[in-house]
Amino acid sequence: MEEPPRYRIETFDALLRDLVAWGLVARTGKTRTSWHLTSAAQRRLDELVRPLGPLDVDQLVYLDHVCAGCHDRTLTRLEEGLYICDACRQRRRTEVTEKEVTDSAAGSRRLLRRHRPNDGVGRSLTG
Repeated sequence: MEEPPRYRIETFDALLRDLVAWGLVARTGKTRTSWHLTSAAQRRLDELVRPLGPLDVDQLVYLDHVCAGCHDRTLTRLEEGLYICDACRQRRRTEVTEKEVTDSAAGSRRLLRRHRPNDGVGRSLTG
């Protein structure tokens, strides 16, 4: 089984606060240092995951986050540990693709210069 990507725990601060604020987690044990999902939250997770299998992280969207690219509060996706809106996500992917194409083209030009055939221009053919 493929291991999910590792994110800094701070990435989930908003989610963890929401779990506490909405009463979806509760402290357990005599020392009250551990947490668990409430039974209602556990049942709902079972309902959500059962028909679909594990959720695809690329398909999850977040409603009330600030985009790390444009700083607008809008619908975002979690990518490489950052909340990014679709416009900034597309812009980042386009920039990466353009850089790869530019780097590839520069490499091809260097390759062509190095391997240009000797066409005899500028030389005497008579020796």
